[in-house]
Amino acid sequence: MDLKKMLTAQAELDKYIVEKKGLQGVDLVPNTFLAVQVELAEFANEGRWFKHWSDDQEPRTKVPVTAWGEPYKNPLLEEYVDCVHFFLSIANQKGWQDALYIYEEAVEDLREDGFDGGLTGIFLEMTYFINKSYFENPSEEKSQQWKEKFGFPQKQYWFRTAWILFLNIGINGFGFTLDQIEEAYWAKNKINYVRQQEGY
Repeated sequence: MDLKKMLTAQAELDKYIVEKKGLQGVDLVPNTFLAVQVELAEFANEGRWFKHWSDDQEPRTKVPVTAWGEPYKNPLLEEYVDCVHFFLSIANQKGWQDALYIYEEAVEDLREDGFDGGLTGIFLEMTYFINKSYFENPSEEKSQQWKEKFGFPQKQYWFRTAWILFLNIGINGFGFTLDQIEEAYWAKNKINYVRQQEGY
């Protein structure tokens, strides 16, 4: 997954939206944190794993686009990459791009160990760290200590943790590959430009 290219493309899309909507000078960070939470909920809704009250807990990975079947779309992957868009936007807005670069072991370890608390447990943990990276305001001294110990200031470290958990949900929880995620990201990126041009 070419994160550098994706981060650049996301910055360009976000700049285009800001200019088109006349949002120069507006702090969009709160909206973007809310947006990622909304998209994560939509992703979970397509994943359906938590719906203990329903007989239908199969994730929505193959839904016909037409009445006669083909072609098919993958709503679960589509919602997942909507989340990717907002993770990238937050990283760009906050200057946290480095937090998104992770070692392969961060995914491999959870693949071997499994999710503590299942998909619901890791999903809730991920949202906890997203909220923590937004709401908590550690002192400069404490952030510096975290940077020296873990390589990132506290808020950025928590965001990184959320990103790692998010990738694990997609890769280990639902079997997405990095290539699939990137391909779906670029497809949605094009759609997002079209939507802006059409007055979405």
